[in-house]
Amino acid sequence: MLYFTMRFGSGKEKVYYTYMNKDFTSMETLPKSLFEYPNGVPYIDADITKVGNQYHMFYCSHDGTAGIKQAISDSVNTGYKYDAKWYDPEKGGCEAPTIYKRIGQNKWVLIYDIYSIRPNNFGFSETSDFINFTNLGHFNEGIMKATNFSIPKHPAVIQLTRKEAQKLAINWHLDMKF
Repeated sequence: MLYFTMRFGSGKEKVYYTYMNKDFTSMETLPKSLFEYPNGVPYIDADITKVGNQYHMFYCSHDGTAGIKQAISDSVNTGYKYDAKWYDPEKGGCEAPTIYKRIGQNKWVLIYDIYSIRPNNFGFSETSDFINFTNLGHFNEGIMKATNFSIPKHPAVIQLTRKEAQKLAINWHLDMKF
């Protein structure tokens, strides 16, 4: 399944999904709306993670100041329930949520792009139950530190095995110890 933000003509932005062929070169299904936000409010930038038997979709709502909300479903592509709670502590607009599990822990970190501050920065919150979130602050203002960039935009996190990391380091001629 591939999900993405789109709008038709002058309509509202929302997240759609489609299924791709095995080579990931063409769509096998027409795009369908993943979730209908109340009152036709636009929303963008979804990230979905499965925890137990539930799917948690974090997204950016444009319901007032743009911010991060969550919808939960028992199915990856249907049945998401609207939750009015804001999951970011920011005063200004933020978008592009990404959530990842900490390796070996029952904790997840929610990252989002705070585009409303200068310079741009990322915000971080941590949870173990997807109800209560602890604000971890911004890059270089809390426990999260930036290492090789100065103005972050739209976060993404992937986990690599040691073998995968070693192959990448060799390919890109990086002198790294694992």
